[in-house]
Amino acid sequence: MTKEHTALVAGVTGAIGAAVAHELSQNQNRTVYGLSRNPPSSPLPEVSYLQTDLSNRQKCSKDIAALGNVTHIYYCGRATHSEQVLEDPEHNLELLRNLLDSTEKSGTLQHVHLVQGGKYYGVHIGPFPTPAQEGQPRAPAPNFNYDQQDFLSARSERANWTWSASRPNTLIHYSPAVARNLVSSLGAYAALCKAMGAALDFPGPAQAYNSITQVTSLDLLARGISWMSCTGHCANHAFNITNTDIFRWSSLWPKLADAFSMPVGTVRPMQLADVMADRQSLWMQLCRQSNLKQTRLNRIANWGYLDATLTRTWDEILCHNKTRAMGFHDWDNSEDRFFLILDQYRSDALIP
Repeated sequence: MTKEHTALVAGVTGAIGAAVAHELSQNQNRTVYGLSRNPPSSPLPEVSYLQTDLSNRQKCSKDIAALGNVTHIYYCGRATHSEQVLEDPEHNLELLRNLLDSTEKSGTLQHVHLVQGGKYYGVHIGPFPTPAQEGQPRAPAPNFNYDQQDFLSARSERANWTWSASRPNTLIHYSPAVARNLVSSLGAYAALCKAMGAALDFPGPAQAYNSITQVTSLDLLARGISWMSCTGHCANHAFNITNTDIFRWSSLWPKLADAFSMPVGTVRPMQLADVMADRQSLWMQLCRQSNLKQTRLNRIANWGYLDATLTRTWDEILCHNKTRAMGFHDWDNSEDRFFLILDQYRSDALIP
């Protein structure tokens, strides 16, 4: 059988890239290549992997040329960045440009998908109009998402390929190799608080505790990306992809405390990157006592990421109407999914 879809997933060792590669590979008419700087820690048997550095224009051009006739690019990568800082638009654009320049030479490219996120609307810098719609005015701040989308839009007008973009909000997922992870980071925080004899305090401000937020389950995002990249009328559009429901931390927090059989605390603003900085020895003690896998704390929890997520005092709501209207009706229950993922971490002896 002839393969009709040859996908190149850039950033395949990240949580999104791995999920997209897995989703695409479920269709036997697709060939899936995964591209990354480093080898995958848990390679998928149905994916062929290529190591190259997109910042090295000459090397990535040579490496990608060897793949042959790529029809679809899935750009799931980002330049290395720190939490709570604006990411570099120029470097992020350079990586995408080098990838596209290297792939386009074959003349077979049909579609480029770009993974964006809630940062397109400025969720990381302050209040924004909600529910956020795909066509609303941009935030007046440097944003690599804008540069990359404008680049694809302008270039596609002179080419024979189309583009699409997905905009999830905060992701929830089981990814043991990814510490920048809401579920595992919160699970580690709760476990450490319990071990110290503390209640489960909410480490952000009261406004954040009571604000409305949305998340996106990773497998839902992967299904949405597959849909929009392979559906003709989705060409040259961006789509919000969320679980479609909303919740408040004040609703989830008592349930998280109950999951660890510990009391709910108070709203107690603090920087976890400082408070939890020296908890490695306590974590290793927990690992021994609970027969957990001996995993370093910084492989399970990213405190800077939690600080950035739990200090947002504004609502985070993305409108899902366009996605529904164009034909994608999938959804998920955010709180239920959160605890199912937490149970998976505990079942796999990663969190007590």
